[in-house]
Amino acid sequence: MSPKISLLALIALLTLALAGCSSGNKSGEVKLATDSLVETGSFKKSNGEVCKMKANVVVSYPQDFKDSTALAGLQQLFMTNVLKTPSGVKAMKEAIKFYAQSIINQNTPSQYGNTRASNDSIDDDYDEIDIDQFESNVVINVVFNDNDVISFCKEETIKKNDQVTSVSHHYVNFDLQSMKRITLNDLFRDDSLDKISQQLKSQLMDDKDASNEDELNDLGYFNLPNLTVTGNFYFTPSGITWSYDPSVVAVASVGEPTINIDYDDLQDYLSDDSIIKRM
Repeated sequence: MSPKISLLALIALLTLALAGCSSGNKSGEVKLATDSLVETGSFKKSNGEVCKMKANVVVSYPQDFKDSTALAGLQQLFMTNVLKTPSGVKAMKEAIKFYAQSIINQNTPSQYGNTRASNDSIDDDYDEIDIDQFESNVVINVVFNDNDVISFCKEETIKKNDQVTSVSHHYVNFDLQSMKRITLNDLFRDDSLDKISQQLKSQLMDDKDASNEDELNDLGYFNLPNLTVTGNFYFTPSGITWSYDPSVVAVASVGEPTINIDYDDLQDYLSDDSIIKRM
């Protein structure tokens, strides 16, 4: 190889290296960073004893996307919709700290002897005044990142006295083209939601090898009227998956029901500009 060719090759390699270190993600792919935080608190129960509280959060958040302006917009969407951060909070670390503190605040009782968490259920014979330790473990990560759509999952595990009392999953989806949160109106016609609800029940029967709703009842799905189209969904490579909190449509022993409907089976229900048409 001649010296001239070697010099050209070196220049090309340096150019590629510099491009890789430049700010901004030119491909449009959302790249993530992960941070974690532990917040603690306590309160005095009506019997004078202290209940210790802890919130452990692990958060994967957008760190790189297109350019600095697009990244700032996406991070603000994330902080507002996933971390429920007030508008005055701008830094991600500050937002994560606020979120962890909010978990402690939300679950600190306004009256002594009452420690409840959203979607938390305990046995009727469980005396809440006996709760000496309350712990919330939250993991936020990405479950879909393609076709200018990104889906975040927030998994929360509630423990009381080191006993797991609930596990829930909630999802938030963003359209990276319009830079907004995706709602059902961005996917389906309003007049189609009842039909999709029926399709969810049909899909559940197929998944569970049940021939009718009575057989689903026998399997523990006692509250099928609650099995409707909700905003708690996420995108997959093959379709949309809806998730339901434990005990909302089935007995607790069934766990957390999830139902996936293929994109092809949703085509008759799409709105004119449905995001599903990208998939």
